[in-house]
Amino acid sequence: MKSLTKLGTVILPLVLITACASTNTAEMTALKASVESAQSAADAALSAAKSAQSAADTALRTANDAESTARSAESTANSAQSSVDECCAKIDRMFEKAMSK
Repeated sequence: MKSLTKLGTVILPLVLITACASTNTAEMTALKASVESAQSAADAALSAAKSAQSAADTALRTANDAESTARSAESTANSAQSSVDECCAKIDRMFEKAMSK
């Protein structure tokens, strides 16, 4: 019986240490999986942010091109209006000259 008590005294701490070690291993495995999942989510978020930035950059370039085209169209319209005004002034002068005769 004394041998069993001594054996129990040695085995009990070993069993407890083994149980703690397996619990810690399970917790570490779960923690590792959680960290890997968070890293994966962070990578996906970073990729989405880069894609959104690229789309925003493209939209900005498109808007700048549209602004340039609108300015060019405005300039062309102003030039056409100036030509029309000159033509109308010439016609008015011709009409006034014809009426004065």
